[in-house]
Amino acid sequence: MEETYPIQTTDLAGSSYELGTSLSRSLAKDPSRLSEFQRFVTQENTQGKSLPVYTEQALNKVFTLLKQRSPGITEWVEGMASKLGIPAKELFLFSTGGYFSDMAHALDQRRDGCSTFSVSLSDQGPILAKNRDSKSAYGPWPVAIRVRPQKGFGYLAMTTYGVPGVNSSGMNEHGLAVADTHATSSDIGPGLPRFALTEKILTQCTWVDEALGMIMKEPLMGRGNLILADAQGALGVAELGHCRRAVRSCTSGYLVNTNHFTDPLLRSAFLETNPGSLKGTSEARYSRLSELLSTGDHTLAEAKQIMPYHGGALDSLCRHEELDPPYRTISTVFYLPQQRKMIFSDGYPCMAQYRELVWQ
Repeated sequence: MEETYPIQTTDLAGSSYELGTSLSRSLAKDPSRLSEFQRFVTQENTQGKSLPVYTEQALNKVFTLLKQRSPGITEWVEGMASKLGIPAKELFLFSTGGYFSDMAHALDQRRDGCSTFSVSLSDQGPILAKNRDSKSAYGPWPVAIRVRPQKGFGYLAMTTYGVPGVNSSGMNEHGLAVADTHATSSDIGPGLPRFALTEKILTQCTWVDEALGMIMKEPLMGRGNLILADAQGALGVAELGHCRRAVRSCTSGYLVNTNHFTDPLLRSAFLETNPGSLKGTSEARYSRLSELLSTGDHTLAEAKQIMPYHGGALDSLCRHEELDPPYRTISTVFYLPQQRKMIFSDGYPCMAQYRELVWQ
């Protein structure tokens, strides 16, 4: 059985710089864990810098754009760097290295999965759910945070040590929940990464329609999708390209999102990067989620039964490492917008021991 890593929880408050220092403090006070993380960042960045498309100029272009459009994110990076003993630009490359992998169409480097859905009505009100799939080497680094920023709304989030903003999913104090997925795409360029866009949505928006409006206006990097739900039961999906984007919303039923584009505007930009035996897994998981949601009751208990689904190599939602080494499900989270509560577990959802973090 693969090793699992308990997800730490931490409260953050203050300026963006202080959020960065607070996030890194618990990691920095454990010397052996800090050394392990430093080695991991070096390993990931060495791989990124080896790509033919990587240049420091290209990295600086994204960093400069962020300073203009989302300055808190670059301050957050600088705060983390002050505690982790890693230069700020190295942490920024760690956060954005997938951008260069996608530019290089690196078929053997970025196959991150993720399966997400949202329902408008259940026994707990709206629900947004995510299985986060990634390289097993990322398994030790997810962290659950409760954030009270100096500016903007507070929020709960599942994110990653060493990455600013919200690097996976979150829900703000008004009950607006957002989760991201990666989609390898040819429509990419300098813009806000998803971790910056999600943080901006959570600190500035209250409802799904408001968030979708922001998405249509911001300069985006592309490379993925967002799924949303709010406390009134509105749902949304945004498919994100650099030059093109598509959004849709509804006020009843359910929405699903995995790792490809479904809107005709972006469909041709999707790049299938999985090996032959796993080609079509995103579409298969999308179809399986849709089937399970169309036939079952929309309850929290049912949602917890959906995420551990074991089918074939293509449609399994609980992704064990033997299906596609070294990729696997590293965490599961459910957001309950009306209760302002997140329920989460590390590792495989079929072995989940759920914990809660509540906005209070």
